[in-house]
Amino acid sequence: MNTTISISKETRNLLQEFGKKSENYDDVIKRMHNTIQMSQMLRDFVNPDEWISIDEALEWTKLKLQNDKNSHNKRAKK
Repeated sequence: MNTTISISKETRNLLQEFGKKSENYDDVIKRMHNTIQMSQMLRDFVNPDEWISIDEALEWTKLKLQNDKNSHNKRAKK
């Protein structure tokens, strides 16, 4: 189902500049949306507030491997 939206000529021109020859406006807007969504996900993924130091990462990995080994040994004894 299609719908019509009103945009200025300036916005139309921007969409034309951003679009590829084979794309219609619907394709351009969807691609823009996907690009923005990916940028937001990437920004959230690389949030420096949630980074940990190398030492913390090594300690976490060491504990994770130890816990995995203990879990494996418990299952093997059953």
